Amino acid sequence: MTKCLAAVILICVLAGCTRTVDNPRATSQASIGPITAGQVADMLSPDIQNHDGNRFAVVVPDSCAGTALEVDPPFLVDHGPVAEDGGHWSGTNGRSEVVNEEMVAVYPSDFSAADALATARQIVEACAGRRVEVTTMADRTYTFTVEAPAVQAPAGSVLWSLRSAEWNCDNLMVAAHNAAIEVTSCGPGGGMDTVTAAEQALKRFEMLADNTA
Repeated sequence: MTKCLAAVILICVLAGCTRTVDNPRATSQASIGPITAGQVADMLSPDIQNHDGNRFAVVVPDSCAGTALEVDPPFLVDHGPVAEDGGHWSGTNGRSEVVNEEMVAVYPSDFSAADALATARQIVEACAGRRVEVTTMADRTYTFTVEAPAVQAPAGSVLWSLRSAEWNCDNLMVAAHNAAIEVTSCGPGGGMDTVTAAEQALKRFEMLADNTA
């Protein structure tokens, strides 16, 4: 009788130590949207010709790298993108030939476009008037002066310029929803119309976001 009672108690104790977990939660990945990672290439302009431009690979000083760096551009990569792409194309600005580098990124849904733009704007303002030394992937070196834009940037964008005696660049960054693009447009007399380019980029983003709604 004593042995039977002990066995019953042991079974009860073991049963009490067994923990049942209903609906275990797996580690979830961050949601991505409304623009998806698979749409990253669609964020580039339709003018893209190839992916092999001679990008700005090194920028000194580091504190102003975001204004010029095209390889792993800080204004984009510092916000943790889940997908990236880029492209190169050439055209004219009405006066001379220009070359253009585009870099795009898609982020998780909690990406703050406003914060990304504010960060870029702060760096551009802090670096305005300063010189930056830029080395390309082909080891050509330029010394630029960072300049604030001469025109009002469209909503959702930041504009700035890089100026030198021989080569001049006009730059833009656009961020909306969970995506961003950065464009560098350079030529002897400056780059393309960055106001129009920024507005066109924003329209592409809106169309992509609507298509996934």
